[in-house]
Amino acid sequence: MEERIVRTERRDPASVDRSTLTEGARRILESIEGAGVKTLPHLFLWRTRLVPDAEALRHKLAGHWRSITYRTWETTVRNLAAAMAEWTQVGDRVAIMSENRPEWTYADLATQCLGGVVAPIYPTDLPKDAAYVINDAKAHTLFVSTAAQLAKTRPLLEQGQVPGLQRIIVFDRGTPTDDRVLVLDDVVARGRGLSQATVDARLGGLDPDAVMTFVYTSGTTGERKGVMLTHTNFIDNIDNTVQAIGEGHFHDSVMLSFLPLSHSLERMAGYYTALRVGAVIAYAESIEKLPENLLEVRPTILVSVPRVYEKVYARVQSAAASSPVKKRLLAWARAVGQEHATREIEGRERGLRLRLQYALADRLVFSKLKARLGGRLRFACTGGAPMPREIAIFLRGAGLLVLEGYGMTETAPVLTLNGPEKVKFGSVGRPIPGVELKIVPEPGCERPGEGEILARGTNVMKGYHDKVPETKAVLEPDGWLHTGDIGYFDEEGYLFITDRKKELLKTSGGKYVAPSPIEGRLNVHPLIEQSCVIGNQRKYCVALIVPKFDVLPKWLNRPLSADRNQLVSDPEVRALFEDAINAVNQDLSHWEQIRRFALLPHEFSQETGELTPTQKMKRRVIDEKHKGLIDTLFPPD
Repeated sequence: MEERIVRTERRDPASVDRSTLTEGARRILESIEGAGVKTLPHLFLWRTRLVPDAEALRHKLAGHWRSITYRTWETTVRNLAAAMAEWTQVGDRVAIMSENRPEWTYADLATQCLGGVVAPIYPTDLPKDAAYVINDAKAHTLFVSTAAQLAKTRPLLEQGQVPGLQRIIVFDRGTPTDDRVLVLDDVVARGRGLSQATVDARLGGLDPDAVMTFVYTSGTTGERKGVMLTHTNFIDNIDNTVQAIGEGHFHDSVMLSFLPLSHSLERMAGYYTALRVGAVIAYAESIEKLPENLLEVRPTILVSVPRVYEKVYARVQSAAASSPVKKRLLAWARAVGQEHATREIEGRERGLRLRLQYALADRLVFSKLKARLGGRLRFACTGGAPMPREIAIFLRGAGLLVLEGYGMTETAPVLTLNGPEKVKFGSVGRPIPGVELKIVPEPGCERPGEGEILARGTNVMKGYHDKVPETKAVLEPDGWLHTGDIGYFDEEGYLFITDRKKELLKTSGGKYVAPSPIEGRLNVHPLIEQSCVIGNQRKYCVALIVPKFDVLPKWLNRPLSADRNQLVSDPEVRALFEDAINAVNQDLSHWEQIRRFALLPHEFSQETGELTPTQKMKRRVIDEKHKGLIDTLFPPD
C-alpha cells in the first residue's frame, strides 16, 4: 500500500478572517499573539492580566453557586506556590487526588509555577492504585479533597507504603491533622506572609519543553504508565484545537466540568482551553447531580464522553416506549431531524415542507431534549470512546452540534475533530492543524487502506516515565507514535476508527473480529446497560450483557422479581434480549455475529476490577472473572 500521510495545514494567525470574529474574540486573538504564551502558567497569568475581575470559576457551596474571579484565583495560586517553594524544587513531583473543584486547579497551577511535575490520581482509585501512582511518580506531596479521600491515603503514609511521600494537604477543613497532614487554607495563609520572589524567579525560568505532568494511562491491558507531557504538548494542542473549531464559537462561554480532571480530555479541553478562550468553568457537584447542574448552570459548551449521550438517548427511547403514540412520534421526529441535518451538512435546500415539519418536531420532541441540557448549548465535544452513529445522527437532527473527535493521553490528547461546518457521521473527523496521521497495514484488516493509525506532531508525548522499553515500542525515532488503534481514511481525509489493535479478537477459524463496534450497537438498545463481546480463539462470538433492570417491567408490562439472579434467567426477559441481538446480527458478517449470550445480574465496575477509572473494560479481567459462565456458552460439539 502506498503510504499516505494526512494532515491539515495550520493557518498563520495573520490569515484568519477577523471580520468573522466578534470584537471580543478578535481582541483575544491579537492579545495572545503578542503575549507569546509558551507555558501553562503563563497562559494563566496572561488571562488574569487581560480580565482580572471577570468570573473564572464557579462552584456550589452550601447549596449556592459561588464565583471566583481571575484576580482571586491568581492570588490563591501565588500564595500556595510561595508556601510550597519551601519544599518544592524544579522537577519535583506532586500528586493530586480529588474530584473536580477549584482547589484542584490551585494545586495544579501552583506546582507548575514552581517548575514541578503534577501527577493526577483518579478520585475513584483504590488505595493500592493511588500508592502505585505516588511511588511511580516519586511524589513528595499529595493533595486530597475530602475526609473520605484522606481516609484512603493516610494509612499509606503512616504504614510506609509510600516511602517518598512527605506530606498530605487536604482541601476540606474539619479533618484531623498532624505534622504530615495539613489543611490547604493553612498552607495558603502561610504563603501570604512570604515573598513572591522565588515564585517569580521560577516562572521566569520555565522551559516550554520541560515535562509538566505525568498522566497515567487507565491500564486496560496491564500496568499503568505515566505519560510524560510538556507545556508545549498542551499549548500547541489547545491552539490547534481552537483553530479547528474556530475562535468565534467560544465567545462568552460557560463550560460545565464533570469528567475527571485526572483524564487528559477534561484537563485540556475543559480546563486549559477555558483559560485560552476565557470561558467560565462551572464544576458539577457529581455525576449523579449532573442533570440538576445542567439546568442550573445552562452551559454553552460541554466536554463529554459518548456514554453521557447514550444515557440521554436511552431516556428518550424509554419515555417513548410508554405508549404507541409516543413511539410513533419519536420515530417521525427522528426521521425529520435526520433529513434536516443531512441537507444542512450537505448544503442542500431545506424546503418549506421540511422546515415546517422540523419546527413541529422541535416543539414536540427536540426542545425538551435540549432543555434537559440547559437550553443554550452552543456545541459539545465528545471523545474517549466511539460515538454510536445512530446517536450522533439523532443528536444532530435534534439541533445539537456534537463535535466528535479522537485522541489519546499520549497526544495531549486531540488528534482529529469533526469541525462545526462539516461533520461526517461515524467518523472522528480530520486531523487538527499541526497533526500528521498515517495508516500502516495490519494483519486481520480486510478493508483497503485499513491498518494501525500512527500520529506525529508537537502534541506527542516525550515517553513513558521510567519505562524505556515501553516507550521504544510505541514511539519511533522520527516522532511517529503507534496509537494501537485500527482505522482508515476516506477520500476526503476523514478518519474512521474500527477498533483497538490489542482488542481485536481472532476466532479459532482465523477470522478477526472488532468487538467495540458490535458493543456500541448493542449498547444503544434501550434495554442494554453494558455488553462485552467474547470470542478470542473460540469457534464463534458470544456476549455478556448487563440489562437496564429498571426498565424491564415497563417493557414486559408486568411486575418482576427484585432478585436479579432470578431475572437474568427469566425466559420472557431473555426473549427481549434475543430480539435485540438478532437486530444487531443482521448487519454483521457471519463470523462476527453473536451466537449465544448470558445476562449478568450486576454491572461491570471499577470496584470489581472490570473497568478502568475511565470506564473502559478490562477484557482480560472480565474473561477470568466470568470464565465458568463463558465456558457454558461454548458447549462441546
